[in-house]
Amino acid sequence: MLPLLRCVPRALGFGVAGLRSAAPSQPLRQLLQLAPRPCSRPFGLLSVHAGSARGPGLLRARGPCGCGCGALHTEGDKAFAEFLSDEIKEEKKIQKHKSLPKMSGGWELEVKGTEATLVRKVAGEKVTVTFNINNSIPPTLDGEEEPSQGQKAEEQEPELMSTPNFVVEVTKNDGKKALVLDCHYPEDEVGQEEEDESDIFAIREVSFQSTGESDWKDTNYTLNTDSLDWALYDHLMDFLADRGVDNTFADELVELSTALEHQEYITFLEDLKSFVKSQ
Repeated sequence: MLPLLRCVPRALGFGVAGLRSAAPSQPLRQLLQLAPRPCSRPFGLLSVHAGSARGPGLLRARGPCGCGCGALHTEGDKAFAEFLSDEIKEEKKIQKHKSLPKMSGGWELEVKGTEATLVRKVAGEKVTVTFNINNSIPPTLDGEEEPSQGQKAEEQEPELMSTPNFVVEVTKNDGKKALVLDCHYPEDEVGQEEEDESDIFAIREVSFQSTGESDWKDTNYTLNTDSLDWALYDHLMDFLADRGVDNTFADELVELSTALEHQEYITFLEDLKSFVKSQ
């Protein structure tokens, strides 16, 4: 029995060595690590408080507070709520539109959360434009604009614009099909002022969809404009312009989407503050 017991540590050693040899190599561990994501929204107060020293008590787990509510209240939650209060005040200071701006051209607006729908009826046709503000702010690249000396922190931050993709749906009265045009704002055209009046938006895809279907079918033929004849593309752009979807509309859509995105962002901060406080 004693020789058998002496063999147990040796067997365990061989097993551990085998596990070490089967462990993932360093390149695999690097692949499993999360890649950093750029932040598209600069926080005005975050740059001020990010470098402040953290007290050791912020990272220490605490039990329910003594107020009798049974909720968890930590020093970190308190600091977080105070930061959110200051951030909400700053965002409301720079908010341009207290209410959503109106679109010219007789468009009727309907908003459901982050999705907005514009409807316009023209001579027996119904034109519907739908867009969503989520992920509509292009990421801010480092080094795009060098702040000049003497500028305040607020003046150094670039103005954020919401440039969402939008879908134009044109239907005829008593029509069974709808012409659907998927449009977007090219990054190199947004905010550029040129002498020639170039289009600030572009058509990406065109397809026909059934008006009776709630969901669009991927089996329907979709025309991609990347390899499209320019004459046909120009006619499609003129087709949209005749129905009120032109550069003026695209400019006003950016203003509307930016106001809606900022409004939803402030609401999100307020909800986050209430959630953190949970009182």
